[in-house]
Amino acid sequence: MEETLLTLINRDWTSPGLDAFMAAMSSLNLWAIPIIVIAAYLAIYGDFRARTMLVILILTVIISDSIIGDGLKHLIRRPRPNEVVAGVRIVSLDLHRPIPRLRAFLSGAQVHPPWVAVANSRPDPENSRGRSFPSDHTLNNFCAAMVITCFYRRFGWLYFIPASLVAYSRMYVGSHWPSDVAISIIMALGLSLILLALYEALWRKFAPRILPRIFEHHPSLWGPAAP
Repeated sequence: MEETLLTLINRDWTSPGLDAFMAAMSSLNLWAIPIIVIAAYLAIYGDFRARTMLVILILTVIISDSIIGDGLKHLIRRPRPNEVVAGVRIVSLDLHRPIPRLRAFLSGAQVHPPWVAVANSRPDPENSRGRSFPSDHTLNNFCAAMVITCFYRRFGWLYFIPASLVAYSRMYVGSHWPSDVAISIIMALGLSLILLALYEALWRKFAPRILPRIFEHHPSLWGPAAP
């Protein structure tokens, strides 16, 4: 059943436009500079809530990626779909010449073929790296969505939209099984809630002694500031 669902997502419900879009959603390299710019802006110009959110977001993603994600990958070692199933479409951005294309984009020129490379898998189970579970992209983005929502409840939940697109793209590009993504979402929500509760408890316990003036105005990490 899982392979059937993967086939629908990866081979049937596809188009050249979706190839480009989903490959872009799965490419961390493509989004690295915008993420760094936004983080730098929040660090320099943000208020207490924005800077605190940034610190907690970074800590949470480090834990989810380096400890939980990498730890489970090495423990479980589940092969990726494209390593064990023939005919899985491997969809990725063609980053061999990113700079000229970026310059063309910034100058207003149109770049016509989709900036995407598509190939079919050739299974080689014996040489599998076994890094399918969990999906780090999904884990990290849903952790980020929970943190952002906690700090900015009115609009923060909107980040669940790109997080969901990233999660879907991991199946679309042939890198993860549907169960990898589904379980990673559940793990991310649980992990982020536990960590958020831990951060708040540590703040309430230690901040009155270490940062009394700041704590006086901000008794909660994400709650309203005291008058």
